[in-house]
Order: sequence, then C-alpha cells, then structure tokens
Amino acid sequence: MFENLIGQETVTAQLRRDITAGELPSSILLSGPTASGKMTAALEIGRILSCQERVPEPATWNCACPACNRHRSLSHPDLLILGPRTFPEEIEAAFSLLERAPGRASAYFFIRAVRKLQKRFDAVLFEGEETRLAKAAPLVRDIEEKLDLIRPEEPVGEGASEAARAIADTAEKLEAFVPDTTPVFQIRALGYWARLAPLGRMKTIVIENADLMLDASRNALLKILEEPPESVEFVLLSSRRSALLATIQSRVRPYIFVPRGSEDEAEVLERVFKASPEAAARAQAARSGNRRSGAIEAFLAEERAFPPAEARRLAVSFIGAVAARRALRGELDAAIAGMECLGEDLRFASSPESAQELGALALADLAQATKDFGSKDEAYASSFPDFLAALSGLLGEMLRLPGLGTDGLILIDGWAALIRDARSQFTGLNRSPGLLSESLLYAMGNP
Repeated sequence: MFENLIGQETVTAQLRRDITAGELPSSILLSGPTASGKMTAALEIGRILSCQERVPEPATWNCACPACNRHRSLSHPDLLILGPRTFPEEIEAAFSLLERAPGRASAYFFIRAVRKLQKRFDAVLFEGEETRLAKAAPLVRDIEEKLDLIRPEEPVGEGASEAARAIADTAEKLEAFVPDTTPVFQIRALGYWARLAPLGRMKTIVIENADLMLDASRNALLKILEEPPESVEFVLLSSRRSALLATIQSRVRPYIFVPRGSEDEAEVLERVFKASPEAAARAQAARSGNRRSGAIEAFLAEERAFPPAEARRLAVSFIGAVAARRALRGELDAAIAGMECLGEDLRFASSPESAQELGALALADLAQATKDFGSKDEAYASSFPDFLAALSGLLGEMLRLPGLGTDGLILIDGWAALIRDARSQFTGLNRSPGLLSESLLYAMGNP
C-alpha cells in the first residue's frame, strides 16, 4: 500500500493502519501544500478499497487483479474525479518522461496524468446537463482513442510517441472547459451516482480543491456527507483546510500532508520524473529562492512551453516600459522608481520618444516569446493569463518595497485593478490578448 507515495511516511502509516483495521471513515479530507502527494494518495485509496486480492497482502502496487489494473490506468468505472485544477505542467512533464525514458512506468505516468483531466468530463458528472459537455466531448473522445495506442505492457514505439504528443496538445484545449469551481449540478449528479451499486467492491469520489466550491455546491455536498452511502468513499483534497465550511470539516476525518523536505523532493525528481541532474539542480535552486514553491512545482513549471521564469522576465520588461512612461510625467512614487525588488535594472526613458520605443520593444518581445499568445503554437495558449499572473506577482513584490508611500500604494492598487480587468476581458469576452496587452501598457503608463 502507498508504495508509490514518497516522503509522507507519517500520514501513509496512519492511512494504512486505518484501512487495514477497517476504521477508515466514509468521508476523509487530505489536506496539505500543493505537490505534496494528496492526489496520489487519493487515487491509491480508491485502488486499495477496490482490490480483489487480499492474500498474502492486500493491494500491493503491482497487484494483478482486474480492479487494480483498471485503477492504475484510472479507467475503473467506480472512480469519479472532479474539481478545478490546471494540468499542462504535469501532462507535459509526463510526455517528456515518456520521450526520455520510454517504458512501463513512464507509460502509466502519462496515461494517469491525462486521465486526471479526462475524468473531469465523465458523463456521470453531466447527467441532465449534457449540453454543457457538447463542446468538450469531441476532445474527450479524441484523447480516449489515442490513449488506446499507449500500452504500458508494450514498448513505446514511434506511433505511440506521436499519439502522446497529439494527446498532450488536445489536453491543452480540453483544459479550457474545466470549470473554475465545482458546479452544483455536478455535486447533485455524483450524489445520485453514489447511491447506485458499485460494479466492484467500492466506489471512490475524489473532489480536488474542495475549498473552491461556491455556497450552493458546498451545501449540496454537505447534505450528501450527512448520510453517505456505505459503498462509497469520499476523498476531499485541499491546500487550504481553513477555507472549508466548518460543517463540512466536522463530517470528514483529516489526514495532514506536510511539505516535503529537499531530500524527499530530490528523490521524487529522480525516481518519478527521471529528471537530469541539471534539471533537478535548477528546481532545487528555485525552491531555495521561493519558500511558497517547492522543487517539484518548479520542475513541473519549467516543463511548460512558457515557463514562469520567462513570464517574469517579460513582466519585468513590461513594468519597466510602464514606469518609463509615468516617470517622464513625474507620476511615479519615489520608492517604486528604484524597483530593486525586480532583480535587474530597468531602463528609464529620457524622452517621450524613448519611452514610446521601450513600450514598443516590450510588446514586440511579449508577442514573439508567446508565439503571438498561442496563435502560432497551441502550446502557448495559456501564455496570456500566465503573463498576467507574473505581472500580479511583481506588484506583490513592489508592495514590500521599503519606504513605499501612499502614492505608491494607490498606484499599485490601480495597476492591479487594470490587470484584473484585462484577465476578465480575456476569459469572459474572448478579447484579443495582443490588443489587451497594448491597452494595458497605455492604461498603466498614463496618469
């Protein structure tokens, strides 16, 4: 049990003890930081509870029973996964692993990474709301057809590699249809499904980021947890336990995951991701420079076509162009003018013409680095929101500048509002990211 989970010995020992003794409650909460193994544990719980072999030891990772085989590939019909999440990093990392080290383990890793996304579109979750699934359904079918070409028991050939690349590209499109929060209709649908008899020993429902539910969804879930069916295990995941309703917390048993230490993270990077020493070193260096982000998160982020480091570089250039325009008009707080927190010198303009040139250069660099925000390469489809996130991150750094005056606080608050508006127009109105970037530069740069 839990042989595939590294660096969480305390909580896995507790889970193993409760499962073996038959004392695992029907509703549990796995809480802890991002990339600490919560989802891995949740999926392993589902496999263990469904395992058909109990001798000599129940649910070893390599158990050959039909239930375990289907759970390893996340294709068991008694497993339901829902909840908001982003996927490009893990799927790209899984594809990279499949290319670098083809084999049974990497094939399973890729299949599982993709199915964590695909399971969000299980027809069960859209019972009575089929029209909401219509646009995503062709992408889901395309992924499923191509996944059949990747068989862990067979060598990964050229055809399987091409299929994996196509799957990763399709998954990028499919992610756009994942709801930002868990809809109430999905909670009601799973409530109905939970009361149907399982096809195997036990059903498992995994709700990721359970803290992001709106009130209607929380209340609907609460009603189910008050009288959960005996044949279903509810596994809630959250990185913010305190954000869950107190009434929901009172109905689940918490299992706490802790941040992995540097040695455990290094082991994950080596054993799971087969990371090169250079990539592992960069991830560990990023971990040292950001207390809120671990080495695993840093490694996954670098697998993206548009990694955070590149987004931050472009954000620094963009902020520099904005500051140049305002500085010429004397509209820049003295504390912001230094911007030492950005880690590099910003080029301030000496004339309106040079300020205009800095702005044009920043926009051109942004368009080139993002392949025109994905219009020339679908791998960069999420580059605009990633860029806006980097801009917001810089504003957070600027708020910590020593000696920041009231004018500076007001200025940063105004910039943050403009960034939020740009994000809203992009996601809600489908506005062109190129035009939004240009508008944002001028709006932030003009008093």
